[in-house]
Amino acid sequence: MIFEPMNKYIGFFILLVSILLFACKSKKETPSRTERKTTSKELQTLSKKLNISVTKSDNLKLYNYVSDWLGTPHKLGSCTKSAIDCSCFIQGLVEHVYNQKLPRTAAEMHKQSKKVSTGSLKEGDLVFFKINASKISHVGLYLKQGWFAHVSTTKGVMINNLEEEYYQKHLVSCGRR
Repeated sequence: MIFEPMNKYIGFFILLVSILLFACKSKKETPSRTERKTTSKELQTLSKKLNISVTKSDNLKLYNYVSDWLGTPHKLGSCTKSAIDCSCFIQGLVEHVYNQKLPRTAAEMHKQSKKVSTGSLKEGDLVFFKINASKISHVGLYLKQGWFAHVSTTKGVMINNLEEEYYQKHLVSCGRR
């Protein structure tokens, strides 16, 4: 007779544990932004915003980062979302997308990178320019098919093509991180 109340508690305890176990198993995890599939419409929107074709096989983390910064104005020495210079933009992009640290200036990035030819450029390579200077004064990040992301002094964060006359004239070298 003494064990009857205890059996009641044991039964209640087993029922409670069973409910908790089944409740935990029934929860579905919500995929993170990077795990979920990107829709065709999102790719079209991104392509239109960047004025470059973006596909499922592209590094979407890279293209979304560039898209988020697109149009941010240039300001020498600045490193904020309200204004940024070329080396800070590239430094932040490389750290965010590739989890790698770069030096703060375009000239230091140039010294640290392994030189590659324009014909062997790959996504994430750096492109260096001398613009109105005798030393490296500008840096961009290669995307694909001649396109690169950078910060223009007049139009801010943007995408241009290395085949454009202006960039052909000022391109000095390319480097791999």
